[in-house]
Amino acid sequence: MNKTTLAVLVLALAAPAGAVRESQRQEMPEEAFAVAQALAAQARRAQALSMTLIDMNDGPEASGRVLRLLEEKKITVGFATQAEPVKRGLVDGRDAILLSDALPPRLRVYAPLIAAEAAKLMYADMPECAELAYMRMATAARVFAEMGGDFKALPLVDGDLVDSVRDAVGLWADEDVQKTLDALAKLHGVEKIPVLEQQAVYLETADALYTANKRFVDFLYDERYARVSAGLRGRAN
Repeated sequence: MNKTTLAVLVLALAAPAGAVRESQRQEMPEEAFAVAQALAAQARRAQALSMTLIDMNDGPEASGRVLRLLEEKKITVGFATQAEPVKRGLVDGRDAILLSDALPPRLRVYAPLIAAEAAKLMYADMPECAELAYMRMATAARVFAEMGGDFKALPLVDGDLVDSVRDAVGLWADEDVQKTLDALAKLHGVEKIPVLEQQAVYLETADALYTANKRFVDFLYDERYARVSAGLRGRAN
């Protein structure tokens, strides 16, 4: 992805880069100080997002795939005041991934949450099942790992408590894939593919589930080296 495309992905307004100094605060009305602080926070978020997208673009595997998807779908990334840590929305009529402006402005916070939302599109043709939930979670986790994230420190990310990142990626550290699938099935209220296959009535449904299961197995095979690189042991199916 070229620099122009990356620039299009980043929604940011010009703002002071640093916080207002105490000496300046004493010379400013309270309202003006609050505005200056808000602009400084906005600038920190914009800078952190810009660096996040640049580093993801340089990522070896999952990060690069996420950025290519955003480019292909013409999805931008921005901020919103919202209860959710990340969600899809519109900005100036454009499809966007929106990060909460309350999140710590850190690369290892933004990157996995962007990936978690993008993964919903990456595997949109999969049936709703625990394996789909796993693929979405693992994509975010691989991006977190590629950005240098520490799974053992979760829910702390670079010293900040960020439960949403732990929730998005934490299960990837478990060695037992079946245990992880069971946890995801319960969390999302879905079944695993073998259960769905037993329930399938129509041949078309059975064929679709067979294809989905093969895709999931290929996904597990592909992620083996990513797990090793992240300092995690391989999984046993």
